[in-house]
Amino acid sequence: MQVETCELIEDTSLLKIILIVVVILSLALLLFLLYQSQKMLRHVQKQHALENKQKGRERQLHPKLQQRKKPQD
Repeated sequence: MQVETCELIEDTSLLKIILIVVVILSLALLLFLLYQSQKMLRHVQKQHALENKQKGRERQLHPKLQQRKKPQD
């Protein structure tokens, strides 16, 4: 009886350790994916800003705002 109880305790301890390791690895993976997504987002934002500078595109008013501005001219 004591041998079975001792083995059961060892099994649950091992399972707890495995569970803790899995949780830590999951959190590490989550942080890594968060870092990668932020890195990719910054890259795309810089690329978009560079494209806008190269095109030299002027800001365009909304058509309703253009209509309001015309009578004042």
